[in-house]
Amino acid sequence: MPSYSNSRLSTYETCPQQYKLSYIDKVDVEEFEGIESFLGSRVHETLAKLYKDLVLGKLNTLEELLAYYKGVWLKEWYSGVQVVKKGFTKEHYFVNGKKVLAKYYRRYQPFDQTSTIQTEYMIGFDLEGYRITGFLDRLSHDGRGTYEIHDYKTSGSLPNQSHLDEDRQLALYQIGVQQRFKDIRKVRLLWHYLLFDQELSSERSETQLADLKKQVLSLIKTIEKDEKFVPNEGPLCDWCAYPEYCPAKGHEIKVADLPPNKYLNDEGVVLVNKYAALQNKIWDLNQKVKELKREQGLVEEAAVNYAEKEGVTNLSGSGYNLIIKLEEWLQFPYSNDERRKDLVTYLRKAGLWEEVSGLDLGALRSLVEEEGADPRVIKKILEFAEEQEGYKVKLVKKKGE
Repeated sequence: MPSYSNSRLSTYETCPQQYKLSYIDKVDVEEFEGIESFLGSRVHETLAKLYKDLVLGKLNTLEELLAYYKGVWLKEWYSGVQVVKKGFTKEHYFVNGKKVLAKYYRRYQPFDQTSTIQTEYMIGFDLEGYRITGFLDRLSHDGRGTYEIHDYKTSGSLPNQSHLDEDRQLALYQIGVQQRFKDIRKVRLLWHYLLFDQELSSERSETQLADLKKQVLSLIKTIEKDEKFVPNEGPLCDWCAYPEYCPAKGHEIKVADLPPNKYLNDEGVVLVNKYAALQNKIWDLNQKVKELKREQGLVEEAAVNYAEKEGVTNLSGSGYNLIIKLEEWLQFPYSNDERRKDLVTYLRKAGLWEEVSGLDLGALRSLVEEEGADPRVIKKILEFAEEQEGYKVKLVKKKGE
């Protein structure tokens, strides 16, 4: 039976290509870990010890708990842990871990709010032929049918309530817990944001859980139908473990350390540079076209003024005539006009949307002028139109030229 977890689903949502490299190709890469993740793991382990020992009847003092934290920090530290934030050292994170543990300890001592069932608890359930699994930081109950799913967070930001109410991870855990324990009357989802000494909560109805199952099943089917696994480039690419294998990053990684002579001769680099040079030329030409059109507009305005003054409609030049004609036309709302939406709604309702080619204003004018058109429809459309008058200038070549 295929198995999925929230982290596996989230990887696909973040980047389908990363999902493919990690879960399908199972590419073996050198492990590295950010200091934030390392800190989170050590804090989780320390809190797990606190509650495991409580189950066995031993309440650790704060000093004993901090000593344990220091021990696992030193034992698990390795050279692959990376400190990315400038100005920070591993000591900053270590001390911060001690602070959050002390805050948590003082807030919940003597830890008798509920009874712990298990820490680092593996849960799972079947979903139409798929196995959904996950690990709870802690599961507890109050003895009266209320169960609590606890999640410890060491992140540096607090989410808003709407984010928690849509959180998928703990809601999936709730489905598994409800299948496992039959005396459940209510389930509380609890997040402990340790840096802020905040406990946040959310609850899910059976309807919401049923909808969640449908959403997860739909996502799984999307994953299994995917044959391309297109990379999703973004800020998180800097944290990806597979840049040299990624179609979006592979060439950049390949040429990054080449000496200048080899870099500039790389076929891919040559093509990019040539394309960029042509694009810059096109941009320059487009700028020139805009400038010429602005100048042409000024000449057109001067020609209209001259024709009015002289009382003529044609101006003669070398090989060309400029025809200047006063015209009337119907002007319909542009896309930035508030009435545009009402016009679109009416045209769709009247079954004319296709006929006017998705609100092509020229096609709409032709429809209004068409013989035999429904006068009631024309009258309604004309409510959106304004009569406009102005000069139209047209350049024509002289005969024989």
